[in-house]
Amino acid sequence: MSRAGGSSSGAALAVGAALGLGAAAAGALAVALLSSQKSNKAQPLTKEAWKQAHDEGGRVVDFAGILEQIRMGGCDPDVREEVWPYLLRLVSPSSTAEQRSTLRADLARRYSDLLQRCQDLETLLDSAVVRTGSSVAVAENTGAARSVPAHLAQFAEAQRIIVLDAIRTDLLQPDAASESSHRTNGAMNGLVPSADRRGGGPWLGRVAEETLFNATHLSPASRKAAARLIHLLSAYAVHDPETGYCQGMSDLAAPFLTIFEDDYMAYWCFERLLQRTSKNFRHDEVGMREQLRGLARILEQADPVVFHHLRQIGAGECFFAYRMVIVQLRRELPAVTLWEILWADDYWQRLGSWTPPSLSRPSSGSEQPSVPGTAPDLLLFFIAAVALRQRRRLIDECRDQDDTLRLFNSLRIDLWGSLRSARGLQRSLAAQYQPSSSVY
Repeated sequence: MSRAGGSSSGAALAVGAALGLGAAAAGALAVALLSSQKSNKAQPLTKEAWKQAHDEGGRVVDFAGILEQIRMGGCDPDVREEVWPYLLRLVSPSSTAEQRSTLRADLARRYSDLLQRCQDLETLLDSAVVRTGSSVAVAENTGAARSVPAHLAQFAEAQRIIVLDAIRTDLLQPDAASESSHRTNGAMNGLVPSADRRGGGPWLGRVAEETLFNATHLSPASRKAAARLIHLLSAYAVHDPETGYCQGMSDLAAPFLTIFEDDYMAYWCFERLLQRTSKNFRHDEVGMREQLRGLARILEQADPVVFHHLRQIGAGECFFAYRMVIVQLRRELPAVTLWEILWADDYWQRLGSWTPPSLSRPSSGSEQPSVPGTAPDLLLFFIAAVALRQRRRLIDECRDQDDTLRLFNSLRIDLWGSLRSARGLQRSLAAQYQPSSSVY
């Protein structure tokens, strides 16, 4: 962690105490000092440094040092495709080049199997609709066509939403593409999946084909990008039917398709991310409420004055941060840099706890239960830092929850300054929490 951030936070609290300030004022002073720090960033991991980190067999040596560099400075765009599978624990740093080649072949086969499953489900769905003489919508809402199995109706509904979201998700938008231009241009030249090049297959659902054909407002590159995204999200929906597809997943998936040339690698890295965040997409929103409560607790401990104001205006449940949490700030800043820093930070703090990649379908029983008082992820401290760097505006300008929503939907976030503040908060509040447990 950034020792500078932590020491500045401690110094601020000490100054506050020396001045006879209360906890709230001292906390506010700490945040003010953190906010005034320079937004320095360390050097990112370069392709050359990554290449030199491997031994003759292809194993990564001093992986802890690699993680330290990434968690402080991120990665150069041209090394992300190689590094992200490690950060997401899809690939072990102790694996040889030969072992990784075998793993990639297995991942490609499994992704093709998922797309074949999608095609099989669509064939069964078409047969059921013909047999009942009814549309899927009617099958879901009337008793006349209940012979359409529920899992087929669920697949059809997921396809409908996936297609709509895919054509609204811009894979070429700057927050992802500008940081990965080395990959974007090449990937856009051949986005139609093929079994030999992409690890996917020729299937594209009827609804998707019709929608993309009629989406004349999209460029050819955008249509091809949307087709890749539909493939990836459809595969996940059949891989984890308990979670299925939920809105917001397209935002999380899009950067993977920008960075990875091979769709099967994009898919399995996305799947590893969803193993960690799928609780945020539960229909009962238990996971999201848990996350927002964690954020509220950080704000209350870091700056009681701000949190009291939020409660007074009906924003104490921190719904203003809902979008930030569920799509991991994908829409607020160049998220790929933040994501890799968060992944490296989590991994770095749990070195020695390597878990082999699980490619079986996750279930609700496979998630580790949250422990009261468990330390929140760095993501929540980052969002708290973003909020507290807006301390004056929150107090002076926000008079109800809608004001907080407008404020946070229009923020320009300083990534590196907020990250330094987040680490300062994390260190200053560390004693309040038990060690966290990872779902990786």
